[in-house]
Amino acid sequence: MIESRTSIGRPAYSPGTSLLFITVLIASLFRGIVAFGADPATPDAPEVNLGTIAAPVEATPFNLGLASNPRAASGFLGNGMLGQALGLDKYGITFGGVVAGSGNWLIAGGVKPKSTSGTAVLSFSLKVDTEKAFGLPGGEFLAQWAGWTGQNVNGDAGSVQNYNSLATQTPFDRNELVQLWYRQRFFNDRLIVEIGKINATGDFDAALSTVPVAQPFLQDWTISGLLFVPPAVNPTTFGRLPGYPNTAWGIEATVAPTKQFYASFGAFDGNNARGFQTGLYAGPHVNTYKFYIGEIGYDWRIGAQGKPGMVGVGVWGQTGRLLTPNLTFENGATGFYAFGNQRLWYRHPGKDTSGIVGFLQYGYTGDQASEISEYVGGGLTAVGLVPRRPADSMGIGVAWSRLNHAPFAGAFFFPNVSSASTALRNSEFMMQIYYQAVLIPWTLAVMPAYTYIPTPGARPTLPAAHVLTAQVALLF
Repeated sequence: MIESRTSIGRPAYSPGTSLLFITVLIASLFRGIVAFGADPATPDAPEVNLGTIAAPVEATPFNLGLASNPRAASGFLGNGMLGQALGLDKYGITFGGVVAGSGNWLIAGGVKPKSTSGTAVLSFSLKVDTEKAFGLPGGEFLAQWAGWTGQNVNGDAGSVQNYNSLATQTPFDRNELVQLWYRQRFFNDRLIVEIGKINATGDFDAALSTVPVAQPFLQDWTISGLLFVPPAVNPTTFGRLPGYPNTAWGIEATVAPTKQFYASFGAFDGNNARGFQTGLYAGPHVNTYKFYIGEIGYDWRIGAQGKPGMVGVGVWGQTGRLLTPNLTFENGATGFYAFGNQRLWYRHPGKDTSGIVGFLQYGYTGDQASEISEYVGGGLTAVGLVPRRPADSMGIGVAWSRLNHAPFAGAFFFPNVSSASTALRNSEFMMQIYYQAVLIPWTLAVMPAYTYIPTPGARPTLPAAHVLTAQVALLF
């Protein structure tokens, strides 16, 4: 969410200086990247002809896609190059992370037209394969720290759906234990249980998840590299489903009786719903505020080329007393959602992954304490279609949300917006186009984007917003 009515939690120290120092340190490792030269890519990596640089241990093009929208990442985000350089990989330990920065120029419209803003993020992840490390089959441990420094990026545009996924709500300078969980697989992956502090938006309503395909030349490595939030987080679950930067403690269980069907359930600390930012605290908070979610999904291969696709539907429930813009309380809230993605076209079937992928999303909630009650979105992604740029992608996405209609909803959710009106706009529409250029395979990508918001939702009278964004992500 953009800067909202409350941000209960401790003040976070500014990580700006340490971010700058460590960014420079990581950048100095670029000189060592070429030491991996001339070896073939790992057998498990999709064949996208990324050149002669060998793949680090966690290298997949999918990780570069998640670097554009990290809210969709629930596991290790990085390429493990740092851990390889330290020799940790032979012990079953993967160590690395990502440095990402986003600069935005609000050309016109919104709350602060002709303004600039930015966000920088540094994240370290450590993953342990318990079978390699301790002889315990099927186990995986993950710890992730992240630090942010930035400004009120989405608030400047008056965007309720949030056009920039790297930016956070207040406090804009923060450092957090983002994830700390243990995952155990049973019965050949037919049952998977995960417990700890989790980025649940990467596991539920995950429209950007790809369908596993045995043939590398048919494996989608990205669904979309859009920079805006909705592909990663359904707006009807804002402030409810735990996710970056406000991840939360909980437990998840997934049952997959076949390779194509799954059913998942999660139970989490639900204190985000009362404005308490769970991301700012390392430990859980146990009280009456809980968040529950259940989802089923199915994937398929269609046509002679076996184009992969998937669909998922889910329901959620939030407990606790929730304050509404009418200054009344409601006892809990519920909602439901659906999503799907589909490979639409292969340019070179059986040879490489170039082509077009699409996705769709829907969400609804009767939650009177939420900014958004209904959402529809989708997008198209062109992969590897630019000559001599097989790892690049480009795409377009749209997002429409029906907003809270209470007369004082604007002042309630976004009190810092100066306006004669106290309401939100009836709805907000957002369109974004982007290009993701992979400059160093597995490692470095640059993502320019243009966002058009004809109806910024924070107030009914805000003029249409036009934003140019340049984002860079470095995996290590």
